[in-house]
Amino acid sequence: MYLSFQHTKALKRAQRNIDSRQGLTLILGDAGVGKSTVARRLFGMYSSDVESNDVHCIRYITNPSHWTTTNKMLVTLCDEFAIRARRSETKQWQEFQEHMTSLYQQDITVVLLIDEAQLIPRKQLLRVREILNFESNSSKFIQVALFGTLEMAATLAEPDFRPLRSRAAGGIITLDPLDEQELSQALAFRMRVAGGPEDVFTPECFPLVAKASNGIIRDAVDYCNTAMYLGYTAQVKQINEHIMQAAIETIVKLNERTA
Repeated sequence: MYLSFQHTKALKRAQRNIDSRQGLTLILGDAGVGKSTVARRLFGMYSSDVESNDVHCIRYITNPSHWTTTNKMLVTLCDEFAIRARRSETKQWQEFQEHMTSLYQQDITVVLLIDEAQLIPRKQLLRVREILNFESNSSKFIQVALFGTLEMAATLAEPDFRPLRSRAAGGIITLDPLDEQELSQALAFRMRVAGGPEDVFTPECFPLVAKASNGIIRDAVDYCNTAMYLGYTAQVKQINEHIMQAAIETIVKLNERTA
C-alpha cells in the first residue's frame, strides 16, 4: 500500500491515540483519497504482529450500513468479539460491557475500526458515544476509529452529535486529495508492485491525470488502466499524453451516460 506524507501522518496520529487509549479517532476525506488504505494498514499493524496480538484485540468493520437497528449493531459487534448471545438487547448490552471490562482488566487494548462510517444510521452513531463511555479514570476500554466521507463532518456538527465529535482525540483528521507529485509517486508505486515498468507513462501524462482526477487516487488509477488498455489495443509500449487524453475522455463520456 502506498502511503503519502498525509497518509503516514494520519496513521501515526491514529496509532498514538490507540496506544495511549484516548478513545476516538476520526479520519474523514472525499471518496477515493485513501481512507480505507489507512484503515487496512492500521488493522495490519495490530493484527499481523505476533507480539501485538497478545496485548491487542482488533476488529475491522468494512461496511456498517446493515446496522439498521441498535440491536443489529450490537449483535454484529458481539459476533465480532465472540460474545455469547442474549435474548434481550439490554442483557446483550450488559454482556458486551462486561466482556470489554474483562479485556481491559487483562490489559488488552480493544480496537474497533469502522470504515464507511458515514453509512452508520444516526441512532446507531449515538451508540458509538455510549461505547466510548466504557472507561476507567484514565483510559477508554475501547479504541474506536471511524473512517468516513466529508459529509460526516456536517452530521457531527449537529447538536446531537457534538458530544461525540468532542471526544475525537486531537480533533478530526482530514485526508486531502494528492498533489501532482504525490499522485505520480503513488502511480509509480502501483506499477512497481504490479511488476510493470515505471516509465510506461510519459511525463506529460501526469499533469493530465492530476487535473482530471482532482488528486483522487481511485479516479487516477481508472484513467491509467483505461489508457493502458488503449495502448495495448494500439500495440504501443509507452502511453503518451494523446492516449491518456483519449482515456480520460472515454471515462468522462461513460460517466455522463451512467449519471
